[in-house]
Amino acid sequence: MRPRTWTTGRCWLYCLRPQVPVVWLGPVQTEGQQAELYACEDCVRKLNALVWEALRQRDRAPAR
Repeated sequence: MRPRTWTTGRCWLYCLRPQVPVVWLGPVQTEGQQAELYACEDCVRKLNALVWEALRQRDRAPAR
């Protein structure tokens, strides 16, 4: 895994703050178009928490 490279820009996730340190999370697609997704540290933490919560819920779900 390569180290994260931080740059200054707008957070595209929850806070939408301009001119903050952001890191590239990957490409996003909508209606056939693609753009680069950047997020600040606070929003990356929120996203990680949501992912871990979803994984815990999935692991507790009854088998089908």
